[in-house]
Amino acid sequence: MASSDAGTSQGSEYQVFLSFRGPDTRKGFTDVLFHSLTDAGICVFRDDEELRVGERIDGSLQRAIDNSEIYIPIFSRNYASSKWCLLELTRSLANTSQSQDNKEILPIFFDVKSDDVKLKTALYRDAILSLQREKELSNEEVDAWRKALKEVGAIKGWGVNMYKGHGELIKSVTEEVLKKLKTKHRLVTKYLVGIDDRAEALSKWLDVNFDDVRLVQIHGMGGIGKTTLAKVVFNQFCSHFGKCCCFLEHVRVKSSRADGLVELQKKLLSDIGLPTRARSIDEIDYGMRRIGEVLRNKKVLIVLDDVDSIEQVEKLVGMGTLYPGSRILITTRNKGVLQIHRSKCRTLDYEMEVMSTNHALELFKKHAFNGDSPSDEYDDLSREIVSALRGLPLALEVIGSFLFQKKTQEQWEKTLTELRLAPHSDVFKTLKIAYDALTFRQQQIFLDIACFFTSEDVTNATYMWEDCKFLPYTGIEVLISRSLVKITENNKFWMHDQLIDLGREIVLRENPTNPGDRSRIWIDEEVLDAIRTKEMKRNVQALYLNLYKSYLEDVIESEEIGRFEHLRYLKLKFGTFVGNFADRLTALRWICWNGPPTTAKPVNMHLKNVVILELSDNELIDDSNLQSLIKMARKMKVLSLSYSPNITRTPDFSGCSSLERLSFRWCPNLRKIDGCIGKLKCLIDLTIYDCKIEDLPEEIGGLVNLQQFSVHFCPVKKLPDSIWKLKALRKLILRSFPHFATISWNLPDAIANLQKLEVLQVNNLSLEGQLPSGIGSLPFLRILNLSETRVSEVPKTVSMLSHLERLELRECDEIRELPVLPTSLTHLAVSSKSLRVVPDLSNLTNLVELDLNDGGGGGEELSSGEPWSIGRLSKLIKLSFGLHNAPAFAELASLPLLNEVKLSGLDLHTLSQLPLSLKKLSLDNFSSIGSLSPNMRNLSYLMLFDSPMLEFQLHGLQLPNVTELHISECGLLRRFKLSSMRKLKVVEVFKCQMLGEIQFSSFESLEELSIAWCDLFGKLVDVGEAGHDSKESADELIGCEGSLILPSRALNKLRSFQLNGSYVIRKIQVVGTSESWEIFDLWYCRFAQILGGLSNLKNLRELSLFNNEELRVVEGLNELEFLDELQVDGCISLESLIDVSSTKLPYTCDIRISGRGEDFRGSLLSYKHHKVNMTQLALSVSLSLSLLSHITHYGNQFCDLNRNRRATSNRNRNKNRKATSNGNRNRNRKDTSNGNRNRNRVGEATSNRNRNWSRGEGTKAEEKAGEIVFPMPELQQIVMFDVGPHQCTFPVSSDEGTSLGSEYQVFLSFRGPDTRVGFTDVLYHSLTDAGICVFRDDEELRVDERIDQSLLRAIDNSRIYIPIFSRTYALSQWCLRELAQIVANTFKSKGNKEILPIFFDVEPHDVKLKTPLDRDAILNLEHEKKLSNEQEDVWREALMEVDAIKGWEVKKHKG
Repeated sequence: MASSDAGTSQGSEYQVFLSFRGPDTRKGFTDVLFHSLTDAGICVFRDDEELRVGERIDGSLQRAIDNSEIYIPIFSRNYASSKWCLLELTRSLANTSQSQDNKEILPIFFDVKSDDVKLKTALYRDAILSLQREKELSNEEVDAWRKALKEVGAIKGWGVNMYKGHGELIKSVTEEVLKKLKTKHRLVTKYLVGIDDRAEALSKWLDVNFDDVRLVQIHGMGGIGKTTLAKVVFNQFCSHFGKCCCFLEHVRVKSSRADGLVELQKKLLSDIGLPTRARSIDEIDYGMRRIGEVLRNKKVLIVLDDVDSIEQVEKLVGMGTLYPGSRILITTRNKGVLQIHRSKCRTLDYEMEVMSTNHALELFKKHAFNGDSPSDEYDDLSREIVSALRGLPLALEVIGSFLFQKKTQEQWEKTLTELRLAPHSDVFKTLKIAYDALTFRQQQIFLDIACFFTSEDVTNATYMWEDCKFLPYTGIEVLISRSLVKITENNKFWMHDQLIDLGREIVLRENPTNPGDRSRIWIDEEVLDAIRTKEMKRNVQALYLNLYKSYLEDVIESEEIGRFEHLRYLKLKFGTFVGNFADRLTALRWICWNGPPTTAKPVNMHLKNVVILELSDNELIDDSNLQSLIKMARKMKVLSLSYSPNITRTPDFSGCSSLERLSFRWCPNLRKIDGCIGKLKCLIDLTIYDCKIEDLPEEIGGLVNLQQFSVHFCPVKKLPDSIWKLKALRKLILRSFPHFATISWNLPDAIANLQKLEVLQVNNLSLEGQLPSGIGSLPFLRILNLSETRVSEVPKTVSMLSHLERLELRECDEIRELPVLPTSLTHLAVSSKSLRVVPDLSNLTNLVELDLNDGGGGGEELSSGEPWSIGRLSKLIKLSFGLHNAPAFAELASLPLLNEVKLSGLDLHTLSQLPLSLKKLSLDNFSSIGSLSPNMRNLSYLMLFDSPMLEFQLHGLQLPNVTELHISECGLLRRFKLSSMRKLKVVEVFKCQMLGEIQFSSFESLEELSIAWCDLFGKLVDVGEAGHDSKESADELIGCEGSLILPSRALNKLRSFQLNGSYVIRKIQVVGTSESWEIFDLWYCRFAQILGGLSNLKNLRELSLFNNEELRVVEGLNELEFLDELQVDGCISLESLIDVSSTKLPYTCDIRISGRGEDFRGSLLSYKHHKVNMTQLALSVSLSLSLLSHITHYGNQFCDLNRNRRATSNRNRNKNRKATSNGNRNRNRKDTSNGNRNRNRVGEATSNRNRNWSRGEGTKAEEKAGEIVFPMPELQQIVMFDVGPHQCTFPVSSDEGTSLGSEYQVFLSFRGPDTRVGFTDVLYHSLTDAGICVFRDDEELRVDERIDQSLLRAIDNSRIYIPIFSRTYALSQWCLRELAQIVANTFKSKGNKEILPIFFDVEPHDVKLKTPLDRDAILNLEHEKKLSNEQEDVWREALMEVDAIKGWEVKKHKG
């Protein structure tokens, strides 16, 4: 990988990169995952290798890989058949390995297993061989792919087959990505004093583990620390709520803007994962309704920061019921904001008190004395000032920093006098003391930042202030020193919201009523008002105007903007300029113009005094327009163009002789750099990013002051020879596409001319050969990165680079020998398959990180040098060593700071001792462990991977502080023994297929135990304290063959236990009481029959049983009084589960049951109702049989009514039909042996009755004709029964004037085998995540011949019906019965209910019965189930009715 300079940041354009095989998953799984992640606010790059036509990974793809933080490869059966997928994977792995743990790969195994990916099966092995033969690829490239697959395949990821459906898996992936990115976390101030106790108290008030609803108000005066406290608590709990959390800042300020509340509503919905709903909001009331619908059905954490009215709370979180477990946190200066009644919600009021005197004094001293203790006279003054500031943190910070510059006692006393004159509650006056002490120029800088530049880059603002003679370097330094502003790590301004308020209030007080008379305007409406008025605006210096919503209507005339004669800063988004701009905007220093429409027609816009010109997303600008803009810009310092597709070449820069910074980013048609660029003698920074430039002109050598030259992801063939003349150059970067190579070239000897060079980074496969010896004469070179090149030799002169800190030669597979290296190195990373000679590294005493490996290509032994003699590397923190056939280091124990070691493929017999400082140890492909140091007292993490050993003797090692033990993919391991690990908290064993036994002597601290895919595992043996087998203990734990005993006595702190994929265990028994155990997962233990002793787990919170096919008995489940979640799926042999009459499970327990004859998801209370309804239904069936003769009369009456109604309807239809059609139909109906009878019948047009019903015009008589009124109330609940030779359907209808309450909003009807796991599961989770209450029926799970009561109620009470038509939908009588009931309900709702059909893998005319697909399906049902003609007609008419509704055809959508 081409890694960027560690000291700089390109900014992560994407957070997540998806790599997938298009034909396998593009339209299904990948598309849904992409939308789930983007809906959660994550920036995702979704590549599709099928869309490429060239042989290179293009610039946008390269940039996406390099700038992403998380990589998600979706391994499918044909993934390894794609060269592009393999290139992406290799690049992703390289990025991850060089990121210093800042990047991560999270694999998904779609329809393959990890063994396939690790090339342990033929699937991927054969695919790569075929690809190599087809593309004539080199062995080196293919070996890199194999290595990448093996490494990534070893990473724990998600297996699709382990989840009930794609939706559940995608939800899990999204939550994990959110957790790792910490995208929700808020930035908090550097010094946190006295916050811990407050955060702890507020956390107890919130109590996120309790399922009630709480609104907590933090109230107090401005600047007291409310926002900081809210941020700390939000960061603490946001992961508990997944993506359903939102922090809305500056509610008071933003609400005052036009559409400010609407924008806040949009942000709230978008932040909790519903950007689609957010986009539809265009007015406040509509937004309230949408938010209310969501918050009723989603558990959320929402912070409303700086609220000042009840109305803002109501508009943002509504007034309706919130979902159990939700938490709303509000910060406000107005205590009365939450003096409102809200049902089923607990409202708490937390008063933010001032800091204690001691804490306030501590914070003040941190800023006034830089943490030092003051002298006695200042100590007394400090206490008096702290008393005057009344414990306000912001005031303490600002005034303390202000006084840091005041060295005399007299100045301190003067400040104390001024503070005493300000009212205690008037924060404005207090903070304004620091503002008033600034010079005029410093005040202008402060006001600019407060109004415009918070979170903006420092560089460009500095150029403007410098041209305005504001002395910015001194001014910024003063503002920082007085805590009025901060500079973040990425060189951006940051300012506290109280200080923003202070600056903006100062500007507003310049003229409270007339914005055109103020110095700065930033509110869109006020800007437009000022533009429209005809008087001159001589005071206005800066404007920001966003015309996103109205840019086609609001046209700005040149005469209007010309009235701002002193305007120096203009930021315009989507604005339209027209008119002649000659002699307009003459004072303008900085113009930022984003996304102008093509209708903009400015003429003669000459930027004579402009210093900064930024144009982005700009289709208006072409070569000619750009030339016109800059031809007179003689003062211009910065020119930045991005996303400008109409630029094909750079302009003539002869009029821009002062230009210092020039950048072209993502200009896809820019192909030529004009030679006149060499005239820019002042240019110091030239950046070209992702353009189509292939040749760089030699005139670049004329840029005599150029300090930084960066070319990223352009198809540049080589660097021009003249570049080696740039004596001022400090940074030179050329990053190319991976595996991109054209003509070969070498670094010339002339590189020695670049005597000021600090960073040299070339990642271009065309670079080859020996590095010039002159490279050793670069006295200031700090970073040398030549990774992914074909450099073959590093000269000995490199040892002369006395300032070299970082040397990276990753994937430089032609390097055979490393020379002696300079002692200044702090980071050394070298990987080469040809590496044979490594020098003595003992002189590299400044080394912090060392990574040496041969990329798996080691065949010969190292022929010289002793790289393992590193005992003098006293600063080494991280070591990764994988030189095969090399002895292990013998002197690691002497490295005092070494805390992370990874050793691969080494002979460990010579590794006699490891350092006491070691905290993390990973051993890969090792054959012995006994030689490890017996005393590693500080080791906390041990990873053992891919060992051929049969047994690990860990009990002989002294590892008293190990908290995590991971043993992975040791395929021959049969047993291991643990002892002397009293602090072990996590044990994870993964894919050790032969492992049968784990022996231990003490698990007294163990909290998590996971044993996954260890096929033969069956014994957990307590060998006692003496270290030898205790027969009594062993008998207790082993019991009979096939029984696994889990002793609570030995596992007395265990919180989580997972057993996955064991094939020898028949019974699992928990012995003894445990108060700590919270999670129990039993997955894929297909032969386990009994799970016993659960009642001993007194505080169990989660129980998950997946695909244990022979599991019959779960003992003690009903005794679990604190269970929060129960999931049972695929346990098809279970005899019983929950006894609703006696269970002690809490009513709020979330129950999910499927795969055992029922499909249920909801609370225990709902489950009880569900079971009661099922019982009542069974009783009704029994009653219907005993009273069959009584029912028959009404059944026949219904059938007669049904036939008469259809005959009348048919006659009406036949009037509009040709006689021949009618004749054919009648003849065919008589011919019962002819299949054409049915096909012609279903081909008829929909009846007038149906058309009337669809318009809500059905008559009462027609509705009544479909109902039977029973003389006995009990029988009204019977939905279906047999009457003589016919089967009739009796829809249950409720009184139209009353409502049963909508238990569900949406009803899904689908054919289980077709779409259950994929499409329907994803749709279900997407709807429920959107806060919609959904009933998901699955007809495959029914065992009787009736639609049960819960299903009928779900249909009747739903508002929207979504039938998912698939190829076998009409083969299911349950699907067709649901559909008929749905159509009937919709007709009778008079427009209040609606059907939204989805045509999954069929077309509408299939559903309309114009093709044999559904026609034949119904015929098959008729013969198989012996159905009546009347029943068939109901289904046919329902299908044709629904087909007439416009729905979605899956094939017409991208995904």
